[in-house]
Amino acid sequence: MSITRRALVALAAAGTAALAGCQTTAPPPTLPAPAATSAAQQPAAATGKCTLNELKASLGRTTGEAGQRHTIVVWTNTSGSTCTMTGFGGVDLVGPDDPTFGGVYSLPRQAGQPAAIKLAPGAAAHSTITWLPPQDGPGWTPTGMNVTPPDETHSAGLDWPGGAVLRQDGATHPGTFLGPVQAGAEG
Repeated sequence: MSITRRALVALAAAGTAALAGCQTTAPPPTLPAPAATSAAQQPAAATGKCTLNELKASLGRTTGEAGQRHTIVVWTNTSGSTCTMTGFGGVDLVGPDDPTFGGVYSLPRQAGQPAAIKLAPGAAAHSTITWLPPQDGPGWTPTGMNVTPPDETHSAGLDWPGGAVLRQDGATHPGTFLGPVQAGAEG
């Protein structure tokens, strides 16, 4: 073997021995555990639309005078989760058959832009029914009403707290209508 080759072999052997002496028995390094996130740091849970199963419908007050009257329908979130109501529900006044219109008066919606209302558990929102009593004659007196939350197909039955109603089933600009859902138990 040549001197250069012997020197390289000796150098390689020394390097291997040096590396062998440098080995440790420590475990391989580990990555730190991710920091725990607090509830405030976590993204807000998505809220779904309020369904009739999560809501209790009840009557608020009726106000007004001989002209227009206003009856409040209160929606209370009875679930353990926040839900959202947006828009108009539905109200069908039900009662005796009217010779002209029948026994159901489906109220038209008020003009206007509704807002999204988030309902925490136990919180309430309301809808206002604006209605006209008859000016002349006895009018039509509902015995109850079916109320439906926005974007829902199921209704709850409530008693009708008012008196006789002037039916305007075919009117272009009726004085009886349903307003959008608003925050709070009453306006």
